[in-house]
Amino acid sequence: MEENNKNLNKKHISGIVHVLLSHSYAMFFCTVVLGVIFDIIFSIRVFNNIAYEYLGLALIFFGTLLIYWSQSTTRSVGKAISQERDVNFFLHGPYKYTRNPTNFGLTLSVLGLGFLIHSLFSVIFMVIAYIISKLVFMKKQDLILKERYGDVFDEYKKKVNNWL
Repeated sequence: MEENNKNLNKKHISGIVHVLLSHSYAMFFCTVVLGVIFDIIFSIRVFNNIAYEYLGLALIFFGTLLIYWSQSTTRSVGKAISQERDVNFFLHGPYKYTRNPTNFGLTLSVLGLGFLIHSLFSVIFMVIAYIISKLVFMKKQDLILKERYGDVFDEYKKKVNNWL
């Protein structure tokens, strides 16, 4: 009975992390939509040089690769789950370099889209979304993961920095 409650609690915590991340991702989407709306209303052109389009394409490309890499790592590591985890459980793929590779990739991609479509306000709102994500969503995610993994997650935090 106690084992079942423990498994249900872990699934519940995992579900909370996914809901939290979905809110963060929705916020990134809104930055682009709001940016385009503000650009239509306030027609300020800053990123007119073709170099910004190439920069935007590069950021979208690398951001998308990072998202794919982190999601495929999560899938493959998730299949090899063991009950007793140590800090090495977290140190796979891009998670060796940043604790939030999907959000970092999303930040790069949305920023790149802002440059690609010459949207000053999308870039500005992206910076605001980055700050909100870092101060609200990532902080909550760390608390949830600390509750789920305890000292193992603390060790991981000491080894790997948060993105940017």
